[in-house]
Amino acid sequence: MPLRAVVVDDEQLAREELCYMLEQIGQVEVIAQAGNGLEAVGIVERLAPDVLFLDVQMPGLDGFDVVDALEPGKHPDIVFVTAYDRYAVRAFDVHAVDYLLKPFEHARLRKTLERLSVRSDTREAGRRVHAAVESVRAQRPLRRVLIKASGRIYAVRVEDIDYIDVAGHYVELHTGAATHLVRTSIGSLEARLDSSRFVRIHRSVIVNIDRIRELRPAFHGEFVVSLHTDRRLRCSRTYAERLTKAMGS
Repeated sequence: MPLRAVVVDDEQLAREELCYMLEQIGQVEVIAQAGNGLEAVGIVERLAPDVLFLDVQMPGLDGFDVVDALEPGKHPDIVFVTAYDRYAVRAFDVHAVDYLLKPFEHARLRKTLERLSVRSDTREAGRRVHAAVESVRAQRPLRRVLIKASGRIYAVRVEDIDYIDVAGHYVELHTGAATHLVRTSIGSLEARLDSSRFVRIHRSVIVNIDRIRELRPAFHGEFVVSLHTDRRLRCSRTYAERLTKAMGS
């Protein structure tokens, strides 16, 4: 019985090429295609395929965001597709996660299908996929944050964030007049942000220094931080030197 597959790539020609090659080999039935990450999440939840051929680099939700959006332990086998992202390829090799490089080669695709035909433990395969994703993310700054709210999923670009603050067990991302709630800790998020752009100014606040209009000295070595949105934040004395250094650089 052929494996039921979904092919996800924002480039139509790449999708069509991979589908054609899979059809030629004949061990896989492509039951759907998706041109973006959000569409892919919906298709996987609706059709429950055996395998997902997932492009790494896509606008909006990229391949790694799709992995985050799928229910842990229940998503299909995943074969990442990349036009040679060196960080990703290194992580895939280390964690024994299968991948295809563009342009596709028949021999490599056949080897991938042979591996898929011997279905491994789904939970272990999922663990390896998530470990590979985290390895890639650890090697490059966060570019967007995945938001799950009111039954929908969307991404906020890091460059659009004015500041971040703590809200109980969540953090709030402030982008202009909008606020986005994410279930994570501020420390975990800070570790993944570009430290040359985002600076901790309080134990519960991180600011995008490109959004700062001015600093005004306050009491006991603190600062009042005014943003271009007219929002005012407090920089505590503990973080004041870090902020002024970041602004100076």
